[in-house]
Amino acid sequence: MYRDLREVYWWGSRKKGIVEFVATCPNCQQVKVEHQKLGGMAQNIELPEWKWEMINMDFITGLPRSHRQHDYIWVIVDRMTKSAHFLPVNTTHSAEDYAKLYLQEVVRLHGIEVHNFGSHSKRACVIVFKGNWDDHLPLIEFAYNNSYHSY
Repeated sequence: MYRDLREVYWWGSRKKGIVEFVATCPNCQQVKVEHQKLGGMAQNIELPEWKWEMINMDFITGLPRSHRQHDYIWVIVDRMTKSAHFLPVNTTHSAEDYAKLYLQEVVRLHGIEVHNFGSHSKRACVIVFKGNWDDHLPLIEFAYNNSYHSY
């Protein structure tokens, strides 16, 4: 902080004033390096060479049951393009049901992926469509796939 301020401002006992301010600032104390958790060991992330070669999957849960009896959204995201499919599903779906749906909705359009990685990030979703949210999934998918994603 001192280095930044000395470039722009000057006053008598500048360094002492900055030290006193930082010592009494709650935010400054919380973000000090010694109060931070150590970062994990850095690992290289394998990058896909082709579209839909590597994907992430996750579920959006806790939704009200729709008119078509869907209560989950199965989100499948291509790691290279960040393009996604939002598929309405039920809690009662079996592994076989998911495999069939995956073939119908993803493999049919993009071919078979080589690697599959589940997403470990937490997701939050607010749905205001009450009982017919699955009717709006194509619009949500379109909006998501046509928005900018940082790489």
